[in-house]
Amino acid sequence: MVASTEALHDREDALTARFDEARRLGYQIRVEGLGHRLRQEATERPVHPVRLTEWNALIAYQPADLVVTVEAGMTIAQLNAYLAPSGQWVPLTVADGQDDTVGGAVAAGLDGVWRGGYGPFRDRVLGMRVLTPRMGAIQVGAQVVKNVAGYNLPRLFMGSRGRLGVITQVTLKVSPTPPVRWSWVWEGTIDQLIQQADVLLGLANPWASILLVQEPGLAGWRLWAQWHGIEATVDYLRQALGEGAAELPWWRPAALAAREVTLKGAVPRRVIGDLIRAWEDGPLAVEWQTGSFWGALTAGGAHRIRRWIRDRSGGVEVLSGPSDPQEMPDILRGPWQRLKVSYDPDAILV
Repeated sequence: MVASTEALHDREDALTARFDEARRLGYQIRVEGLGHRLRQEATERPVHPVRLTEWNALIAYQPADLVVTVEAGMTIAQLNAYLAPSGQWVPLTVADGQDDTVGGAVAAGLDGVWRGGYGPFRDRVLGMRVLTPRMGAIQVGAQVVKNVAGYNLPRLFMGSRGRLGVITQVTLKVSPTPPVRWSWVWEGTIDQLIQQADVLLGLANPWASILLVQEPGLAGWRLWAQWHGIEATVDYLRQALGEGAAELPWWRPAALAAREVTLKGAVPRRVIGDLIRAWEDGPLAVEWQTGSFWGALTAGGAHRIRRWIRDRSGGVEVLSGPSDPQEMPDILRGPWQRLKVSYDPDAILV
């Protein structure tokens, strides 16, 4: 669906009116996509949710340029269904398998299982339109792949959780769909699987994904790997590794039982094995080539592992569940507060 300019402006006008109402009545606004990545934080004022799932129109698409612009409420699955007839896709699949809106993925700073083969999702974000309580609608970035003018302002809003402004449109760089996708799975001890992961990198590089997976109730660990490329390379890998299959799941459906807190982040490759051994009885998926991970724990376990990761020069943040804003490092708190005053001085967005 391609939206008219008038319809886009009407939506933004309605949201701006909500900002004015919130300022007048003293409540705050939390922007939501599909609701998978919501933090639970204490607030001093009532919070009203605003869902953007109906903001799901296609704005512009240039297949020859590998660039697409969509409204922020379009889901990754919807976008990939639209791109598929042109032989293109956006490689973003979070390890929990949940679909996400494009705006939600950007605002939450998501990365997925394909980071090893396709790079971080943030590098695909060329530009965005953001509706801010103080400045109104602003356009940041560009709608072309090569853009060297000025600062990379889109990075300012990535991972901001919608607290500086509401992302309404996003321009993304897309990728050609791989001609062949092929998967392999192994089970064993973590030491055996780490050794096998290194064998994979010795055979070919980079893989679309190499995941080390822990499931609650599974006796050991699972190594899941998928190659994207031409048939000849897949044939070579099948001779070296065994038959495999076109699509194999990295989780069993029962593995993702509810936990209080989900976490995302990345650690240096040298401590991936240590992270795996330090994790408690909760699901965990670590991308071996990059050290990026997704996992879920109890609130107590999440607090412990966050400190463990930061002590080893890793990055980690709460993706959903109870979260304390005071955990922001001191070095970031001052700049964040100045940004908040610049874009949302009345703290309307939470």
